[in-house]
Amino acid sequence: MKKFLRRTRAVQGFRDCRGNNVIFVPHCALNQNARGPGAAECPAAVTPLITGLMERGIGIVQMPCPELRIFGLDRGDVDVRSELQKDPNRAMCRRIAAVLVEDIQQYRKCGITVVGIIGKNGSPTCGVEETWSHRITPGVGVFVEELSKELRDRGVRTNITGTRDTDPAATLATVDRWLADLQ
Repeated sequence: MKKFLRRTRAVQGFRDCRGNNVIFVPHCALNQNARGPGAAECPAAVTPLITGLMERGIGIVQMPCPELRIFGLDRGDVDVRSELQKDPNRAMCRRIAAVLVEDIQQYRKCGITVVGIIGKNGSPTCGVEETWSHRITPGVGVFVEELSKELRDRGVRTNITGTRDTDPAATLATVDRWLADLQ
């Protein structure tokens, strides 16, 4: 990091304006078109959540969507949760999780604070407090299970919460608590 800073400061007129905070969000928070048919709750993105994060000076890292990678866009008849439990699909979730944990470590290595991870409550994949198994139920999505395990196995601690597209204010209140804890 020091080498990078020395190199960039040597460039005349260079001014680094980064806020040095990032947060990881589910793919569908920035792209509702990735949601399964009939599941999108917003036309494009969860605008109040995304603008709220930006207003707080937090960089946004869009996590890959395991459902999109594994099943594609047309997954209307797929029982996503039970299919994700199968070895090759769970392995894909593990691989995506490993890359994200490497990204978190890289940000931290370069002095950027990872404020946390936001999952998608009600998702069979990215749910944190709620998942989907033919209906919304308490529990964790398959991808978040694998991500949590990867974080634990590598000794990487970070905040994690779930969001509902219809209640971004609650998520932003949680992020505000996380930011206050950083002070």
